[in-house]
Amino acid sequence: MQETVINAKTILEAAKRAKQFSRTKEQIQAAKSTLEWMEKAKRTLAEVHTTKSAFNIVTDLTLAGEDFKKFLFDTLEAGEIRIVIDGGRVRIEETGVPTIWRMMIGKKDQIAISLLPQEVIEAAAEGASDIVEPEQKPEGLFAAPSILTELRAAIAASDLGNPDPDALPLSVELSRQPLSPQDKTYIAEVLGKGRVEANMRGFARSTIEQTRVRGVWRSRILSNANKELLDQVVVCAIPPEVMSSRDDIPEAMRRLQSKIDWCRADINRAEEE
Repeated sequence: MQETVINAKTILEAAKRAKQFSRTKEQIQAAKSTLEWMEKAKRTLAEVHTTKSAFNIVTDLTLAGEDFKKFLFDTLEAGEIRIVIDGGRVRIEETGVPTIWRMMIGKKDQIAISLLPQEVIEAAAEGASDIVEPEQKPEGLFAAPSILTELRAAIAASDLGNPDPDALPLSVELSRQPLSPQDKTYIAEVLGKGRVEANMRGFARSTIEQTRVRGVWRSRILSNANKELLDQVVVCAIPPEVMSSRDDIPEAMRRLQSKIDWCRADINRAEEE
C-alpha cells in the first residue's frame, strides 16, 4: 500500500477535489431551489407584515430531493427552540430565521412560515378545563393547596383561546415558595403532563411542559452547570417565549435577504467555474 505524502502540493490537490465535489450540478440546483424558496418566503413575510394578516404557510418537502433539503436547512441554520408533541410523533424546530420552522410529522417533512405552527396551537388547546385534586390528600402538604387555588383563579382570569407572543402571562413561581418536598410532588401529580414540550437553549436550558390542564404550563430554567434558576407554573394559551412575534418579521426579512445575497453570489461563482 502506497503511503500518501502530505505536503503543499497534495493539500492543494485535495482542496481542488473538495471544491469540485461541492460544485456538482445537483448541488448547484439545490442552491437554486433554496434561493427560489427564500425569495418566495421573503415576499410572503413582506406581504403579511404590510397587511397584518394571519399566516401559517406550510410547504411539504417529503418528496423533495435530499440535496435541496440539506442545502436549505444548512442555509437557514438552526434556531434555539425545539418542540415535541405526543412524545415525538411531531417534532418542530425553529430555524435561524424567526417565523420559519422545520416540522417532522410522522413521515412528513415540512417547513412552515408562521408565528407558531398550527400543530402546536391545536395540541395546546386540548386539556382539562379545571384543576382537580383527589379527595384524600397526602400528609406533609404546606403551600400546595393555596398555590393550586391561585392557579384556578389565574385560569378563570386568562384568555386561553388566543395565543399572544406579546402578552405577560400570569405565573406562580415555585422556586421562591416555602414548599415542602411533598408540595412539589403533589403539584406535579395533580397537574400531570400534556401533549406539548418545548426546549430552548441559550445561556441556560429552558424546558416548558404543557400540563394536563388546558392553559397551564410548567416552566423550568437550568444553568449550563445544571443549577435550577427558575421553576414556575404559567397560565396562558401558549407561553410567549415559545412563539415568534410580529415584531420579529422585519428581522426575519433582513436575515433572509442576507442569505439570499450569499446564495446568489455562491451560485454565480459556481457557474463561472
